[in-house]
Amino acid sequence: MSDFTPSKEAIAFFEAFKDGSNVFLTGPGGVGKSYLIEQAVRTTTMDVSLTASTGVAALKIGGSTVHRWSGMMLGPQAGQSNEVYYGELLKDKRFSVRAGFDRIRKACILVIDEISMLSGRTFDFLEFLCRKVCECEAPFGGIQVIVTGDFLQLPPVRKNPAEPYDWVFQTEAWRRAGFKCIHLTKIHRQTDTAFIEALLAFRVGDVGGRNATLLQSRVRNFPDGNLTRLYTHNVQVDRWNDYRLAELPGEPEDFHAILAGPESQSSFLAQNLLTPQHLQLKPDARVMFTVNQPEARFVNGQTGIVREVHPSRTLVEVESEGHLIPVTQFTWRFDPRDPTSGSFTQFPLRLSYAMTIHKSQGLTLDSAYIDVRAAREPGQAYVALSRIRTLDGLYLKDWFSGVMVSRAAKEFYDNLPTLEAVATR
Repeated sequence: MSDFTPSKEAIAFFEAFKDGSNVFLTGPGGVGKSYLIEQAVRTTTMDVSLTASTGVAALKIGGSTVHRWSGMMLGPQAGQSNEVYYGELLKDKRFSVRAGFDRIRKACILVIDEISMLSGRTFDFLEFLCRKVCECEAPFGGIQVIVTGDFLQLPPVRKNPAEPYDWVFQTEAWRRAGFKCIHLTKIHRQTDTAFIEALLAFRVGDVGGRNATLLQSRVRNFPDGNLTRLYTHNVQVDRWNDYRLAELPGEPEDFHAILAGPESQSSFLAQNLLTPQHLQLKPDARVMFTVNQPEARFVNGQTGIVREVHPSRTLVEVESEGHLIPVTQFTWRFDPRDPTSGSFTQFPLRLSYAMTIHKSQGLTLDSAYIDVRAAREPGQAYVALSRIRTLDGLYLKDWFSGVMVSRAAKEFYDNLPTLEAVATR
């Protein structure tokens, strides 16, 4: 986003960040939420803790999960009060709990990314825990909290599908925090006005009229087999990637990641990175880069074709630009600032024939093949469609008569105060 010109909403966010306000930064996919957070963090000298609701999201911003950062472990279970669970943590002698409490005491600013996937129960306990550990009854114990995400994208995980979703905006902690709501509206990922309009309508469950006609034009019964397919489950991803790799001639080269340092930390990396622990490659295999390396001329989510495979390097031809890039192994660290923390070393690649919608969140893709009807969670189909940069890059398996949208989340946005209303309060 080198050509980024701050909007009035972006300026309002930077001002709120600087004056110590708690902020909810939201907006559709592709508006630059993560970019604004990154820029704001660069401007402060205070201690900033970067966290996210999931391991995948945490690694993308160089942070940790809310659970790990706070030391809350699994958090209170259904029916368990905050006071009772806090009492259990006080008796817990594990280092991870003590270290979490220390991080809370030191924190000046807490960032929580992908807030939509954090449960209300966890958010409520986090606010309670910060007050107890900091010995301060101000919201979150006086820590400035910046939450970002889109409640019309992926929801919190439910153990029982019959239960309603447990949204953070429905909690007492959310009310106590008094967030300034900054709603970004300018889309940077896509530039086609008609496509943007269709995606925004799709986000709120409107799949009728000219927007439906536009999206329906992208239905393809027999698409190019090389397109990245976005699936809902890992088993589907593994099956398609394995099938497409097996179609290529020759035996695959196997690359096993090197894990080092504390086992809990390296295992966390192995479970949540886009890069697989066991990577198989062949010449002509289609792959996706899994880190940003602008100096090497590739970015996270970009795709290419393997041309040569060697033990120490892989030569990849970037599809959109045609140039060849020698790719060497990359080391991820659990804590990028701590050279002794757990590490994961592997080629920053993955087969790009398929990936899950969950792991695609935050990525920008040039093209993908999507089965909207397979989506079983609110916002899941929108996340998939909004990853795609252009309408021509979108391929739909079948047409659909509707799309799942959370009624509670939609009502939340319908009642979200405008920037002007916030300014007059």
